[in-house]
Amino acid sequence: MRYTHFIILFAGVLFIECKKKQEDILQEVRGTKFDLLTKTIDTYTDGKSVTDYSYNSQNQLIQENSVRTFFDSTKWKVNNTWYRNPAGQPDSMKSEFAYGTDPPGAQKQYYHYDAAGELSYCISYRNITNPYSSIDSCVYFYSGGLVAKRLDYTSALTTILHNTLTHEMYYQYDGLNNISAITFVNYDFSSGAPPKKDTVTLSYIYDEKKNPYYQNESFYSYYVSLSFEDYASKNNIVQIMYNGKSTSNDKDIFSLQYNTASKPDRLLVTSYGVGSTRPIIWTTDYYYN
Repeated sequence: MRYTHFIILFAGVLFIECKKKQEDILQEVRGTKFDLLTKTIDTYTDGKSVTDYSYNSQNQLIQENSVRTFFDSTKWKVNNTWYRNPAGQPDSMKSEFAYGTDPPGAQKQYYHYDAAGELSYCISYRNITNPYSSIDSCVYFYSGGLVAKRLDYTSALTTILHNTLTHEMYYQYDGLNNISAITFVNYDFSSGAPPKKDTVTLSYIYDEKKNPYYQNESFYSYYVSLSFEDYASKNNIVQIMYNGKSTSNDKDIFSLQYNTASKPDRLLVTSYGVGSTRPIIWTTDYYYN
């Protein structure tokens, strides 16, 4: 009976400790004003990534500093800095990166807008420290004020590519102007010209809740990138389905928790590979000012 009493007592203490830890987690301060996102923490099966965000006096995103630390202590560091034109739109972006003990590198990207203020094309210098690295560009085409098509071109001095079309993207929308599908047409030059053509389609499912970043912070996508910079969906993505011979993904499921300001508090992503019953899972925690 003494042992039984001890076990019951120990279990009671353990329950109180667990409850206390849960309460500490629930009471964790994630922000007071909730005007701006200041930090995200991504937790993966192989490590953790911490990203800090900085803004200008107009509360526009100007810098993103990210450090991903793997369990073997290897670090992947990325620092992105945006520069803006007089209209407040991103004019260019510089990305500096370093992985472990590898030499650091840097990219630059320039944005161009049409008379209506819509993003018309951008040019990316893949690695500005290497004169032989490729230069990428993408051109956007609109229909009814929505992006209908994007064409990607690549030039690389040491390859057969010279202003060569390497990707096509076609966009479809639902009745609320959320992207319902993106069809990617990829040109594979690995075996020389002419390239092999491969098509993969991503289909999107949304919830009925308002995207807290719709028409606010719309340049920056906080948890899902939809392949062009000035788009924000009205609702929140809950599932992506993949279809195509070359895709290694089957589907991704997004589960969002919201804070008292109706902004994302935590995101759980469950990603299923083709033919796999064991998904890859990671979480993102959001912190605000």
